[in-house]
Amino acid sequence: MIKLQEYEPGDTVLAAGELGKGFCILEDGVLEVVRDGKVLSEIDMVGSIFGELSEILGLKRDAVIKAKSQSKVRHVEESITDIVSKNPKVAIKLIKTLGRRLYRMNRIASKEVASRETHAVAANSIHLLVVDDKPNIIKQISDICSRSNWVVKSAADEASALRACEGSSFEAILISMALPNDLPVDLRRKLKTNHNVLNTPIVGMIVKGDDAAQKKALDAGFSDCIEKPFDTNRTEAVLYKVMNLDSSARYFSFIEDYLLFTVPTELSNFVISDIKDNMDARIKNTINEGILKLIIDVSSLEEVEEDAIEVVGEFAEKIEDMKLPMRGAIIATGEDAEMWNNLDGCEEWGVCEDIEGAKEYLSRDPDSSDSDE
Repeated sequence: MIKLQEYEPGDTVLAAGELGKGFCILEDGVLEVVRDGKVLSEIDMVGSIFGELSEILGLKRDAVIKAKSQSKVRHVEESITDIVSKNPKVAIKLIKTLGRRLYRMNRIASKEVASRETHAVAANSIHLLVVDDKPNIIKQISDICSRSNWVVKSAADEASALRACEGSSFEAILISMALPNDLPVDLRRKLKTNHNVLNTPIVGMIVKGDDAAQKKALDAGFSDCIEKPFDTNRTEAVLYKVMNLDSSARYFSFIEDYLLFTVPTELSNFVISDIKDNMDARIKNTINEGILKLIIDVSSLEEVEEDAIEVVGEFAEKIEDMKLPMRGAIIATGEDAEMWNNLDGCEEWGVCEDIEGAKEYLSRDPDSSDSDE
């Protein structure tokens, strides 16, 4: 029995926990393979076969397949053994499908092993490709990426973008949805056939408020969209998310034997949430690195407002509540510098004028630290 079904974004095509029969063929749209809330891969090539492993292995499905965009799927609900007996060519197609899938998974596994070995992706190893024919857009993205020491390469058209990916790999590719005709969608489809960037997230660049362009990008399988004019913090957050990087790295860094937390000068609600959402992971990573010294730099703040006090106070309280043996110092200047010692968890921290003073304070024996430092 063969039936064609249509799905809306978010609809379940194949549920986890079921023992399957037969297989499915993608007729149109983009699907996502999701396990434990994490997207493992996408199915976006028309004619792709999926869902066959459950019957072949005799195991229940351990992942759910959902529609990412409006999609059409042909369900072949007949035993694979019977299908292959009637048409041996189907076996060849299944073998090729499994081979391609194994190749992709091996590449993903290799990347994950490398990531675990290095604990984090080195900032200067991040390379992005920006496809746009507007020099100002290239410069703006380059300036944003330079804050994280990411390297940006540009391409003005489809041909140059494809050439760039023939000899290089990228952690993310940004494509302007304003490029003529269906070039952005066609280019994304062609890039997904290149082994160098097969699993690279592709982000659409749209003009703010252009809902049609955003829908077109997401329906075509783009990982996400960023808006022009670019909001630096939001653009960074999207890129960190699609590349599966820790976005709090923008504010935290390991230097020598201490963790430096530089409180950003622009503490919008978006930035505050970004920092708070990553606090627990950042503290655990710090302990995992064997680092027990913390420096919080608030010296760049023009005015000490409630938002900054709240962020620093919550960070210090988390350390205190977890009963961690961490020592802290705050870099602050001006008449209100000593005020930071009034925060819960910061009472015993040193308040210093610069980073050298903070390092010197933390290098002392705790029992011999001057109480008036």
